[in-house]
Amino acid sequence: MRQSLPQLLLSRLRSLLPKKNPRPGFFTNIIFLVTAFGMMVFLAHSDLVTTIPQQHETQETEKQNAPLFGKQELAFFNDTITSILEATSFNGSVLMAKQGEIIYDACFGYADIQNNTIVASDTPFQLASISKTFTAAAVLMLQNRGALSVDDRVAEHIPGFPYPDVTIRHLLNHTSGLPNYMYLVERYWEKQCPPTNEDMLNLFVDHYHHLNFRPGSRFRYSNTGYAFLGLLIERVSNQPFPDFIRKEIFEPLNMDHSFVYDVHQSDNNPAKRAFGFRRWRNTYIEIPDGQHDGIMGDKGIFSTARDLYLWDQAIAGNQLLPDSVWEKASGYTILENNLSVKYGMGWRVQSFRNKQVAYHPGQWSGFRTILMRFVEDDAVLIILNNTNRNISCVTDALQNMLFFNEPVAGSPEPAQYDPRIASGY
Repeated sequence: MRQSLPQLLLSRLRSLLPKKNPRPGFFTNIIFLVTAFGMMVFLAHSDLVTTIPQQHETQETEKQNAPLFGKQELAFFNDTITSILEATSFNGSVLMAKQGEIIYDACFGYADIQNNTIVASDTPFQLASISKTFTAAAVLMLQNRGALSVDDRVAEHIPGFPYPDVTIRHLLNHTSGLPNYMYLVERYWEKQCPPTNEDMLNLFVDHYHHLNFRPGSRFRYSNTGYAFLGLLIERVSNQPFPDFIRKEIFEPLNMDHSFVYDVHQSDNNPAKRAFGFRRWRNTYIEIPDGQHDGIMGDKGIFSTARDLYLWDQAIAGNQLLPDSVWEKASGYTILENNLSVKYGMGWRVQSFRNKQVAYHPGQWSGFRTILMRFVEDDAVLIILNNTNRNISCVTDALQNMLFFNEPVAGSPEPAQYDPRIASGY
C-alpha cells in the first residue's frame, strides 16, 4: 500500500534513529528530528503542497525540463538536514546533489577554531584519502596518453624500486603487499624536515623490508602504494606532483579552490584553508604538520565541497578519461584466486539500495571526509569535517535523506534503511 506523505516522513525519520545504545546527545537529536517532522506534516496538510494532475502528452517536454525538486521539497531538505547537522554539532561543509541539481550546500563552524575563522564555501579542507581518487585518475590519464600501462612493473618507471614483481595495477588496487612507509619514516628518518616521496624511496632501498604477501594474491589497504604512485607521476610526467594535478585536473575543471599541500613549498600553500583539530577536555587543539605530511599521493590534496562536486560531474560526464576507463576505476578487483575485492583504482565500491556506489572516505590530522558517488542515480554526497569527529552517523543519515522518497530498486516500497551499509572507515 502506498504511504501518505506524513507516514513516509515518519518512516524516514525513524530510519535515522540508532537501533540501540543511543550515544550522548541522542535526545537532543530527537528534538530536532521531531521538530522537522512536525513542520513537514504541516506542509503536507496545507495548501502549499498540492496534488499534481495527470500530465497530457502535450506537456511531456515541459515535464522533462522541469526542476527535479520543487520549492517545498528543497525546503524539506534544507530544514531537515540542517537540523541533523546542528544536532550533531557538525563542523565543516556538506553538499548533496542529484541529477545535476544541488539540493543542499551549507557550511558550519570554524575553519580555524583558535582564531574563530568561519568556514565558507571556498574554504579548502584536507581531503585525506579522497586524494587517492585524483592520484589514480592522474595515473590513468598518463596511460591514456601512452606514457605507461597499469600492467607495467613499477621498477620500469622508478629505477631502484626494490620490489621487481609489483606492477602499477597492484599499487592502484592495494594488492601490492608493500610495507607501511609510515613505519619506516618513524623508525629511520632522522632529519628535521619531513621526507619527500623521493626520500621515501631511499628509505625502502636502504632499509629493505620484505613484502607482506605475493603481489596480486591479497588485498590490504596501502597508503604506501599511493605514495609511490605520486612518485611515479613525477617520474613519468617530469613534473612535480602538485603541478601535474593542478595543470591536468584542477585547471581544466575550474576547481579554483583546490591544491596539493606541499610542506616543502609553504609559500605556495594558500593561507585561507581549514586546519585540523582534535578535542581535548573542553577545547580543541590544532594538529600541526608531522613527519608524514611531506609525502603526497596517498593524501595531501585540499579542496572544497563545491570543487568536489565539479570533480563528480567531470567523472559523470566522462571528462579527462573515456567512460570505459572510469567504469574500470570504480569496478571490483579480482585476485589471483578469483575472489573479488570491493576496491577498484582509487575508489571503494559498495551497494546501496541495490545500486552501485563508488566512494572514498578519508581520515588524517583531524580531518574526516567522504565523497560518495551514487553512480546509477547521478547523485553525490560530500562531507568535509576538521574536528576529528567520527562522521559515519552523519553519513548514514544523509545518504538516506538523499533517497528519502524513493523505493529500493526492484521494490515498490520505500527503502528500509540499514545503517551498516555505509561502513568502510
